[in-house]
Amino acid sequence: MAYQQPRLDHDSAAFKAAAQAEQELLRAYDLEETEHWFTYEKENLRLRVSEIGTGAPVLVVPGNTGDMFPFIPLIAQMKENKFFLFNRPGGGLSDGMNHQKVDIRPFIIDLFDHLLDELHLDKVTIMAHSMGCHWTLWYAMARPERIEKLVLIGNPGRVMLGKTPLPLKLMVMPVVGEFAVKKMVPKDYDHALNGLKMMGTSEQAMNGLPKAFRECYYRFQNLPYYQESTLSLLRTFNANSTNEIEANELANLNFPVEMIWGVNDTFATVDKGKEIAAAFPNCQFQLIQNAGHMPWLDQPAQVGQLTSDFIA
Repeated sequence: MAYQQPRLDHDSAAFKAAAQAEQELLRAYDLEETEHWFTYEKENLRLRVSEIGTGAPVLVVPGNTGDMFPFIPLIAQMKENKFFLFNRPGGGLSDGMNHQKVDIRPFIIDLFDHLLDELHLDKVTIMAHSMGCHWTLWYAMARPERIEKLVLIGNPGRVMLGKTPLPLKLMVMPVVGEFAVKKMVPKDYDHALNGLKMMGTSEQAMNGLPKAFRECYYRFQNLPYYQESTLSLLRTFNANSTNEIEANELANLNFPVEMIWGVNDTFATVDKGKEIAAAFPNCQFQLIQNAGHMPWLDQPAQVGQLTSDFIA
């Protein structure tokens, strides 16, 4: 029998609480969302895309396991585009995902093909963050004809990383990984933003976020299968170096790229960011002062303006 990926119960209290928290966050930023649902038949995955705004289309590929809500403060700064925010499998309100049960690179390429076809996007600008950048770069390498421009925000996953950092090595170990991911899940609202602090987001920025933002982190990270999705993602990309993206691969991508990097990003140094940017033939590197791995949370107006100008 074929493996069935974890399926979220849309009628459960946990699902409804997460959905409500996200709607409250959208209202806090005066945004309206249209939901698109489709099924990726090869894995029987129910996937969600959140459409916000009007104008030229931009596909948004979130980081971590794929929750779209952290992008809401940035989208609120950008009024000129229609954003399709992809709730990646394992995140958002899409079904859960055991990433170790698929051949990950062919899976991602085929999934993106299906996604763009569902949205009737022949060629599109993609804005991605963190692990979402890694997924996007794999797709861009396979389908450069479907990419208009790329905006890559934060350290872009396992790109030119070299040796696996010790914390990631520990995550792939049996028992240790399970314990670490369990500790990452907030047990109450007071600790809901601890992950942001670890990624270099300032206390001032966190204190300025609406209450609904904290509610979203608490609700989404306590959804069923969040821990399984997170741990399997980390293990898939960090168990060995076979999924590393090398500089010579980036050198073949000729479309315009903008990299936005917070000076306090805790996943890699500024020098590493500049090294990655230099590997692209046509890349602008934007360094954001007083900002972490999600630089738009610290400097929303600046990141919004830089991104809007580049896309335009």
